[in-house]
Amino acid sequence: MKKTSVLEIMTDIRNLMLMQKEIFTVEEAATYTGYEVSYLRKLCSQRQIPHYKTPGGKQTFFDRKELSEYLKSRRIKPRYEIDEEAEQFLKSKAI
Repeated sequence: MKKTSVLEIMTDIRNLMLMQKEIFTVEEAATYTGYEVSYLRKLCSQRQIPHYKTPGGKQTFFDRKELSEYLKSRRIKPRYEIDEEAEQFLKSKAI
């Protein structure tokens, strides 16, 4: 059995609790996405990722569901799906 430190267990518990939140700070969003905070800030400044600002614009927040949608928005099709689409296309042209 793998021995785990108390700190690792506490970190795991913290991360599980974090995933229950609806709204994330930049730091929490970085943990959720696996991105660096600086990269998230860059995406925000370029308006490439959905986010919210407090009045005055000092703090940035993210909606968990929108982050999930953003992360899943650039799906790469597996080879079998591409092959199926190609086959369907060729069948439709043969008629």
